[in-house]
Amino acid sequence: MPLTAMHICIIRFGMIDPLDPRTLRPSREAAGLTRKDLATLAGVNETTVLRIESGDVDPRLDGTWAPLVRALRTRPTPTKAEAA
Repeated sequence: MPLTAMHICIIRFGMIDPLDPRTLRPSREAAGLTRKDLATLAGVNETTVLRIESGDVDPRLDGTWAPLVRALRTRPTPTKAEAA
């Protein structure tokens, strides 16, 4: 499926799209999280996060997607002052 304008906005602004695993990595990075941090917050294995970001697995099929989305939605995005 090609990226739409909505996907580009989601990726650019670091928002997770609950229907599209391709937004995981940009959302994780925008939140200032490592793969390990996100895995811990979501209660999944770090390798699972890597495989989802690489496109090797579809997390919507095995139940790992919802915890990842929740972890990113509940974690505040760092402000510019915090990131500096």
